[in-house]
Amino acid sequence: MNKKNALNPHRMAFIAIFAALNCICAWLAVPNPFSGTSFSLQTFAIILTGLVLSPLESLTTSVVYILLGAVGLPVFSSFGTLYSRLFTPYGGYIIGFLFAPLLISLTKNALVTTIERKHLSDAATKTLKSVVYIGTAIVLGLLVIDIPAVIQHKLMSGTPWSVSIAMAALTFFPTDLLKCILAAVVSLALEKPLNSIRTKGKS
Repeated sequence: MNKKNALNPHRMAFIAIFAALNCICAWLAVPNPFSGTSFSLQTFAIILTGLVLSPLESLTTSVVYILLGAVGLPVFSSFGTLYSRLFTPYGGYIIGFLFAPLLISLTKNALVTTIERKHLSDAATKTLKSVVYIGTAIVLGLLVIDIPAVIQHKLMSGTPWSVSIAMAALTFFPTDLLKCILAAVVSLALEKPLNSIRTKGKS
């Protein structure tokens, strides 16, 4: 097996930690000042997973997290299981949770690699990487999670598209935007320490 793609102990530890983080953030409910409802920090954890981990680690983390819900553990918001959440008007979020980390990781890695190949100054490289992290988090994080959520809300509730977009996406947009930015900031702060761990794991 290619060592680059192998799930060594360090990588398995990252997967376990971020799967646990996804569970914990799903349970943390915060009042939403924009809608009067509450929201979880699940989106923050999902996006952080994609920004921090490799594509293989990100996908494996998502699969592990969803499988935990599939076996009946209450790992989703409001301590829900997969079966109590997936087949509801808001179950489309779970589809987004599966694919968002992988797509975020792939896109971020490709863009960062392109920047590093340009051999820019350290300041310019750092600035562009920050833009990539924040932009990837906002664009892919929101679109990949919200699009299946809106589609499933429309199909299962029978409401007009405008209502489904408002209920499944726009209602949470202000807080989701803040969570995307927070995930980008945290991932940038974690980049050096995690790279150091990865380097030691290869030695």
